[in-house]
Amino acid sequence: MSRVLGSLIIVLLVWSSAMAEPSCPKVILEVAPCLSFLQDDGPAKPSKRCCEGVTEVNGMAKTKKDRVAICECLKQTVNNIDYDPKRLPLLGKQCGSTIDLPPTGQNTNCSQVAY
Repeated sequence: MSRVLGSLIIVLLVWSSAMAEPSCPKVILEVAPCLSFLQDDGPAKPSKRCCEGVTEVNGMAKTKKDRVAICECLKQTVNNIDYDPKRLPLLGKQCGSTIDLPPTGQNTNCSQVAY
């Protein structure tokens, strides 16, 4: 877990000035509690803190530009961690949020994401 957090800190530093609103560091901080759920051997349900973060990110996704920025942020972040891409789309439903995150990976075209 400390290795994952270390990777997130590096991503935060690299992306802190590169993304427009919603900021990538803010998105990462909100979804960081979801890391254990996103891993292959993670719990069956996301934690309360994870769901609170997902709800916050959902509130940031007001326009297509916002959704693309969130997707790009997640895409860059998940490339640095070991996770199950099939679990990312489950976050919205499991957290009772209307956000519909795509299974984000290196080949995801965020400009075509329609969530």
